[in-house]
Amino acid sequence: MTSFADKVAQSFPSGISLPDELRALFDWMESTGAFVRGRNADCAMLYPLGSVEEESLMMFFTPADAEDIPAWFGTNDPDITNRVTKLFCTGGDGSYAGIWLDDDGKQQFVHLGSGSGSVLCCVVTDDPVDFLRLLAIGYEELCWPEHYELLPEDVEDRDGLPKPVELQKWVKTTFGVSIPRTASEIVAPIAEMTDKQSDDPFWRWTEKVGG
Repeated sequence: MTSFADKVAQSFPSGISLPDELRALFDWMESTGAFVRGRNADCAMLYPLGSVEEESLMMFFTPADAEDIPAWFGTNDPDITNRVTKLFCTGGDGSYAGIWLDDDGKQQFVHLGSGSGSVLCCVVTDDPVDFLRLLAIGYEELCWPEHYELLPEDVEDRDGLPKPVELQKWVKTTFGVSIPRTASEIVAPIAEMTDKQSDDPFWRWTEKVGG
């Protein structure tokens, strides 16, 4: 049976690879029998099954859909679509975090706002461990940058989702790191689709390839 990590890796364009740190996470998630679920075991949540109400979970890992990036950019040009892949749903509006292959051939984690809700469009981090630290903070959604300066428990209309303690423990013990208190400790500055100008490299690239 194909592992969840392999399903995700095989869904990426040929030039983008699954970082070892994420493969380790997916292998751990699958080994517990509690995080990977869905009809075809094609979804990995940040909380183990039964620990929270499923309907409150709006963030999850999933293999990339081949049509997602062409739809987001409005083109099938492989010089564009082969340099970005979606990876992680960041909110109920349909926004995603993904991996972008920058002009120097380096993989960076980026946010692709849905446009109908979040318009966040920027580099999140170039460090896979920092990306996992960000996910482990405990926000219900990561698509709203106005929440990044807030503690997760201080976000208005939060539905009482607890911290993902199992994930936090795994990240801390596996990589010998701490978990930030707020997203702004990792993601700063930000850029949005509606900005007139930005120094963010992903924002600048999307502006260039978008014509």
